[in-house]
Amino acid sequence: MAKSKAQAARPPVERRHRSAHADTERWTRILILGGAAVAIALAVGLIAFGWYETHIKPLSKTVLQVGTTRYSLAHLERRMKLLRTQDPSYGQLASRNALLVLPDVTIGLLEREGKLLEAASELQITVTDEDVAAEIRNRGGLAADVEASTYAAEFKKQVDSSGLKQGEYLEMIKAYLLGQKVRDYFRFLAPASEAQVRGQYITFDEQTKATTAVQRLRAGDSPQQVATDLGISVSSSSSSTSAASPLAPIDWTPRADASALPKDIQDFLFGAQPNQVSDAITSSGGSFFFVAQLLERDDNRALDDTGKQTVAVREVNKWMDSLDTKLTVKNSFSTSDRTRALNDIL
Repeated sequence: MAKSKAQAARPPVERRHRSAHADTERWTRILILGGAAVAIALAVGLIAFGWYETHIKPLSKTVLQVGTTRYSLAHLERRMKLLRTQDPSYGQLASRNALLVLPDVTIGLLEREGKLLEAASELQITVTDEDVAAEIRNRGGLAADVEASTYAAEFKKQVDSSGLKQGEYLEMIKAYLLGQKVRDYFRFLAPASEAQVRGQYITFDEQTKATTAVQRLRAGDSPQQVATDLGISVSSSSSSTSAASPLAPIDWTPRADASALPKDIQDFLFGAQPNQVSDAITSSGGSFFFVAQLLERDDNRALDDTGKQTVAVREVNKWMDSLDTKLTVKNSFSTSDRTRALNDIL
């Protein structure tokens, strides 16, 4: 009797088989679901990695190094956006050509700032934290004794408005102040007098027009009439050309930086005789042609305030150029970086 009870207590074979089969199905489902989860995780990981490689990682690339100061592609893009808001020529209605040069203009601006941050100290020129704070207060129209909370709010407003990171904004302000001090330094060193010239030049868009102008001017035709007949008006920050007339007057000036007056025009004026007309002069980019005429030259003319400012800018830029052999300046901004930057800000 005890034996039959013991036998009755055992699970039937088919019940054990069903239980084993259920366990197998359960583990199979778990493995399938687990495998699917792993596959999804891998897919998401690959997508995230691809996104990082194509969108995030390139932005961290150093596109410019000046000494120990580094600028990433992301930093460059933020400065490009800021420059667009500050300069109407790069605004929403800017021409295609203006926008195409924006990356290189910004790189040049950052290089200049980097040189100031790295090397102004060699001229014994520095900017303190209080100098920076005073400039921030000045930009916000705040009094020197403004409450700290008000100053902090204004500073945050300026940083947010710039679109830059806080450290980037502070560096920009510091470089701006260093630039002012360096310019004042060279203005102080400017001599009392220098050789100066007074003249004029005409801008042309075709070499044949410039050649014809040379012939007419040397034959005695009026410069104003020649400019009206053949010249073009060019408004540019890199030229003193008048936007109102193709004939650009040059008032008494010492040798200036090439950004103010093309070097080849200056070379002619400082070596010519009064009323002499130049041959056709090709611009550095080859897009324009100039014909210049010297009216007067004084080899020892006193420098007025404008002249001293011209000398200061010239000497600042000469000093900047000299830093190329003193600092590590690496520009690794590529064509693909330029395309990426333009696409990102538009």
